[in-house]
Amino acid sequence: MKLHHFAASVIAIMAAAPAFAFDTINWNWDADVQSTVTTDAVSSIVVAPTGLEQVETEQTSLGAMTALSTSTGIDNALTGLVGFTSDDMVAVETQASALGNSASLDSDVAMSFDASQSFGGADLSLGTGLTGTLADISLPGAILATATTTGVLNGTVDNSATGVANNLTANLTTTSNQDAFLMGNNVQNAIGTVGSTSTVDAVIFADVAGLGTLSAPAISSTSTAVGNNLGVTIDGIN
Repeated sequence: MKLHHFAASVIAIMAAAPAFAFDTINWNWDADVQSTVTTDAVSSIVVAPTGLEQVETEQTSLGAMTALSTSTGIDNALTGLVGFTSDDMVAVETQASALGNSASLDSDVAMSFDASQSFGGADLSLGTGLTGTLADISLPGAILATATTTGVLNGTVDNSATGVANNLTANLTTTSNQDAFLMGNNVQNAIGTVGSTSTVDAVIFADVAGLGTLSAPAISSTSTAVGNNLGVTIDGIN
């Protein structure tokens, strides 16, 4: 009973105490923060290349580049053949590529190159001399690639058209870890219209078994048009 009485007394005292509200808050805050970050990075590479491929190339093409490839009327009926399967089909490949400037560099030792490629139209009033500078490119050039395959019976089709104004690829496949570096400078300028068209029509498969087991599409039609393209790959040891 004394415990109950004591607890009640405490509650009564707390209830009787006056309540204070935070009507005014004074808060002074002073902060002086200084941060200094210093980062130094030093990279040192010491190698002894077993060889060096060093190339300088300048290419200028003016005018119109056109490529046309057509496959028509491919008949693979094979009359009288029993159990005709996908292995008996003919493979039709139609490809057209129109390029202004193209260069491919391959090496298995350290490579260094400086390349320049320019494509555009030719202004005959300026004469026929080429200096390799943009002064020669006064009008737009034209590149057009067209690939067409029509009328194929029982045959797979791979039809592709590619138009590129300037293309440069550099491939380094090293055989020594001392040659695993490539340095290059590449400048490409293209003024003109680049187009490609790929068309496939009237392809018929007559009672061919196993079409669903082909590792590649039975019919492929692709077109690619690129102004400037640069591809660099480094592979091999390290």
